[in-house]
Amino acid sequence: MITQTFLGLIEKHADTLTKDLVQEFRTRKETMHYRDLPDEVLYARVHKVLFNVYTRLGNWLSKTKPKDTLFAYYRGLGRERRQEGIPLEEVVMALMLIKRRIWKFIVESKTFASGYEQQDLFDLNYNVGLFFDRIVLATITGYQEEMRAGS
Repeated sequence: MITQTFLGLIEKHADTLTKDLVQEFRTRKETMHYRDLPDEVLYARVHKVLFNVYTRLGNWLSKTKPKDTLFAYYRGLGRERRQEGIPLEEVVMALMLIKRRIWKFIVESKTFASGYEQQDLFDLNYNVGLFFDRIVLATITGYQEEMRAGS
C-alpha cells in the first residue's frame, strides 16, 4: 500500500519534479555536460527516468519481471551517455539527484508519512535505495560496455 501511494505521488507530480531537476542540472557543477542539452531534451530524459521509477519499481518489488528486463533501459542509457561523451560521474550524479529530489519531495509532502508505521517507511526507503543502486549499476555496466566496444 505504501509503495503504491509513493509511486502515485511521483507519477502525479512528475512534471513538477522534472522541471525542478532540469533547473538543478543547469546550475550544478557536477552536471555541467547536461547544460549543453536543449531544455526539451533534458526534460524528456529526466521525465523518462521518473517514468521508469514509477512504472518499474512496483514490478521489481513484486518480482513479476526478470531483473534483466527491468534494468535493460539503464544499460542502454549508460551506453548512450558514453556515446554522447558525458562523463560517467555526471551520469551517476544525475541519477543520484533524481533520487534525492524524489525524497525531498516526499519529505516536504508531510501528509505522505501520516498513517504509516515507521517500519513501513524504513522498508520503502530501503527498497527505493536498493532500486536506485541497481539503476546506477546497470547504467555503469552499459557505459563500460560501450567503452570497451569503442576502444
